[in-house]
Amino acid sequence: MIYFRNFVTFLFLLTIPLNANPLLEGYWDAIQKSKETFELEDDSPKRFRFGFANQSPSFIHKETFNHEVFWFCQKYIEKYHSSYPYPRLKEDIRSHLNDLYGDLSQNFLSGKTSFTCFSGWKNASSLLKIHFFLNENEFFPYRYDHFNQSGQLYLTEEDETKNGKKDSFTYYASNGCPKEITKDKNDFGGIDEWWYYQNCKLVRIEYDANENGYKERICYFENNKETYCEGVGEKEEREATQLESQEKWKEALKFYRKSLAEYKKEVPNGTLRTCSLLRKIANIEYNEREFHSFTKTLDEFFSYRVCESDSLDVLLYKSYYYLYVLNDYSSAKESYKKTAEIYRKVHGEISPEISLNLAYAYLMSKEPKACLTSLEKLNSRRLMPYPRFFLFYYRGSCELSLGNFDEAYTNLKRAQILGGEKVFLPIVYYKLARASYATKREGEGKLWLDQALYLDLDLFQKLEGDPLFLNFLESPSGKTYRSKYYLNKVRKP
Repeated sequence: MIYFRNFVTFLFLLTIPLNANPLLEGYWDAIQKSKETFELEDDSPKRFRFGFANQSPSFIHKETFNHEVFWFCQKYIEKYHSSYPYPRLKEDIRSHLNDLYGDLSQNFLSGKTSFTCFSGWKNASSLLKIHFFLNENEFFPYRYDHFNQSGQLYLTEEDETKNGKKDSFTYYASNGCPKEITKDKNDFGGIDEWWYYQNCKLVRIEYDANENGYKERICYFENNKETYCEGVGEKEEREATQLESQEKWKEALKFYRKSLAEYKKEVPNGTLRTCSLLRKIANIEYNEREFHSFTKTLDEFFSYRVCESDSLDVLLYKSYYYLYVLNDYSSAKESYKKTAEIYRKVHGEISPEISLNLAYAYLMSKEPKACLTSLEKLNSRRLMPYPRFFLFYYRGSCELSLGNFDEAYTNLKRAQILGGEKVFLPIVYYKLARASYATKREGEGKLWLDQALYLDLDLFQKLEGDPLFLNFLESPSGKTYRSKYYLNKVRKP
């Protein structure tokens, strides 16, 4: 009987639904799609499914996820870099997982969207490290670190623009310091930048942006800081920089535009220097609220394909301009989506600031489901109190729009506890009142309403059109607030 009871208990535990972490779910799926893309044989450990019913949800153990990434790496190296060994014995595999890979799942859960693969290590063999990044829903390699038989890094090949082509090559001295970097920054197919180092420090960069054999610009560095540049348009840019440091914005803008005009005469095709000058011009135009010129500068900036790799700062300006200046939520939404994608490519992680602004754009566009989706990958524990307030506030607001009142109340209460700025508290109290009335907690809802209306009586106008507050509006308290609101409205000039 005891054995039967234990067996029944075991069966019951197996059928308990275990929800998979949505973050690991997404990354797991990305690994599977990457296997298909690179046509890798799939002999890796499979995820486990608990319960006997087909409807039982899957649960991804951290260890299972870590092994899945590990085996993806080994199969990738075996197929595409077969000259490098990879671990085969249990001891080597365990050593690789513990010493090199670590807890990959924890990195992903903390917001990282990249990982590194390692070839095997044997006596008299070289080592290869391959770095992968998440591009939408698949992982792609973007950096290759080559080590010789002594474990010395001698070459790094990198796809800086993450467009599938290696465009940066770093050569290292025997002491591990870079000695020269060559780059194809304009994506024309040839080398157009040469970076030179002495004693581990950058001393000079030479540019041939149009690849005509004439280096139109040379910049010199001390202690890795740019000290002086010579070439086309440099005199005007130096003057602009000096004026900018003196906060003479109008004059600085004039010289930046002149520098750009001179440079475009020599190099008509867009280059990174073109992008840099346009970015500086846009920065001043935005801060000086010359929005008509600002939009024209942005149009020119984004007309150059090469500027995409240098566009993060400008996209942030553009997105903010759409969202908070023009209140063009549709354009802001698209702009922030592109900004989030580029930020993830460049930094290998998710930007909380961009995600929160994107959520706000979705909220104002009345797309609450998309709003919640944009917040899914944010970990509240990694956020400072101020952004954490907005995370819970936007979550609560979007849940409220969907009619998920219990979830809305939970998130809005967390936002209320965090506080945020005082200007946001009345609307937080008002939304807490809505969630309370919707869940038949009218006494609690009235307390929230009292606080909201005490801080901002104009919120009464929102109450009048909301059927959730019908009982409150017909109560003596509601009638009193109505009288106060309209009396106050009449008194206002």
